[in-house]
Amino acid sequence: MQAIEEVLKEYPNLTGFGFGGDGKIDPNQVQACIEWLLAHDALDRRKTINTRCSSYGWKHVVEKDKSTYISNGAFICAALYLKYRMKRAGPTNPNAYFNIRKVRG
Repeated sequence: MQAIEEVLKEYPNLTGFGFGGDGKIDPNQVQACIEWLLAHDALDRRKTINTRCSSYGWKHVVEKDKSTYISNGAFICAALYLKYRMKRAGPTNPNAYFNIRKVRG
């Protein structure tokens, strides 16, 4: 999948687990995240990085909405592919923060 290939060129240590760890990134999960992010993009992209919810939290939001398992790495990959701004949660932490507003609901 093009999204995964493009993101891995810049972030070769991204796996299904997140940053570091192991596991392949599932293209179907990335596609589900891309669709979810695009559906929420107009209202929910913010100027600053939201450090109140990490990629691990966002993946759960997508899982609930799509009724399917989503890996942390798949969510990170989709957000990076769509050019969301990112801040790593820490040098050894698998999670990341993005400029995504808290979902209303």
